[in-house]
Amino acid sequence: MTVTAIASKQSDLFDQSSPGGLSDAALTERVVGYAGQIASLTARFLDLLVEFDTRGVWSGEGVRSCAHWLSWRTGLSLRAAQEHLRIAHALHELPQMHAAFAEGRLSYSKVRALTRVATPDREEELVTVALSATAAQVERIVRSVSHIDRRENDVDTGRVESSARWQWNDDGTLAVTMRLSPLDGARFLAGVVRSEYERIRTADDPDLPLPKTAPDAPRSAAGSADLWRHVPSNIADAVVAMADTMATVTEMPIYAPGAEIVIHTDAADAGAEPHLDAGPAISEAEVDEASCGGSRRTVTHRRGRKNVVLRWGRKRRLPTHTLLRLVSDRDRGCRHPACGRTRHLHAHHVRFWRDGGTTDPDNLIMLCSTHHRALHNGEFTIRAVGDQQFTFHHPSGTAIDTAPTITVPTGWRPDSTIAADAIEPVGGGPLDLGYTLEVLYAAWEWRTGQQAGPIAA
Repeated sequence: MTVTAIASKQSDLFDQSSPGGLSDAALTERVVGYAGQIASLTARFLDLLVEFDTRGVWSGEGVRSCAHWLSWRTGLSLRAAQEHLRIAHALHELPQMHAAFAEGRLSYSKVRALTRVATPDREEELVTVALSATAAQVERIVRSVSHIDRRENDVDTGRVESSARWQWNDDGTLAVTMRLSPLDGARFLAGVVRSEYERIRTADDPDLPLPKTAPDAPRSAAGSADLWRHVPSNIADAVVAMADTMATVTEMPIYAPGAEIVIHTDAADAGAEPHLDAGPAISEAEVDEASCGGSRRTVTHRRGRKNVVLRWGRKRRLPTHTLLRLVSDRDRGCRHPACGRTRHLHAHHVRFWRDGGTTDPDNLIMLCSTHHRALHNGEFTIRAVGDQQFTFHHPSGTAIDTAPTITVPTGWRPDSTIAADAIEPVGGGPLDLGYTLEVLYAAWEWRTGQQAGPIAA
């Protein structure tokens, strides 16, 4: 099909007709055509993303990373933003896959899967397979390749690294996936058996181990400490019991403040830089940050006599456990509009402690360590507006939006070079996974041998 014919076809696809007035054939054609355009535009978006990340355009105002910026400004979840960046940087080293993606022939789902296992040496074969496979088939191939690679790596290194992952499902259940080394796996199962025994045993349980009376005393098989029962087929209850045991035997502090920070100042010289005890000089911004992040004591010296102390300041008052819990429950994480972190948080005095700021809910706000430091470095400001409400502002004074609006770019036109059916698999059919993997690995081994060159006699 010529470029002119494709352009004409595209103009029909994007004529803004009402979906309800389209025939089944036209509706099908447009769904497929739009999918190809989406793939192409996504490839272009990822190109821009690589450059955006490489230049560090996202930095500023306490933004931690490019993924963090994307989550704030474009409505992506943090995990989706991280995945977009991973794929974008991977495609930078995979020109054939990138070209097929940009031409709308590979979907984002296929590219996302392929970039988990693709290398420049493997790229050509993976792209060829993906162009004639469905996304589900590509996922199966990638999972199998990952499994084979991991197994071969375990054989090469002679060890298996234990790993475990968890995630909350949409229905509210927790999914946990573990891959444990042989010894770690045995430890885990031994713990499950002990937990199951403790969970269901009763005083008259026939499997309950009997107390030893004498070394030569006879014991029934049912009462033997060495005979109880095997690992249960469903270990969920035993694992929960293990968690409950740790919750009851291990006490955690309500709040664990950092070590005390001692700052030395000169009483007569207001221009003298404060310095840490047995440490370097620090700026006023760092003094303010120390005031919020933990326990601080200021030691004032007589001018010119560093060993003579005029005043050993009282330790700065931290929020009480009750107050800290109140503020933490209220904020549920870092309050910066572009954040949301829930760990490594500091209770910050909006009106600084040194300026007479009070330690109460109207003046305390939770900030992560990154945004806390950015605040004291002047990258943004916070205003307390009363009734435990706060607003965030750029240095210029303009408000920082919680979630900037996303609008459709003006003047966008579909790419007329992309065929309406570009996204559809070429050929396709049922997948013979074993045969496919055999061919792929044979091709990769052959290429590796070619690159190594002939062996010298």
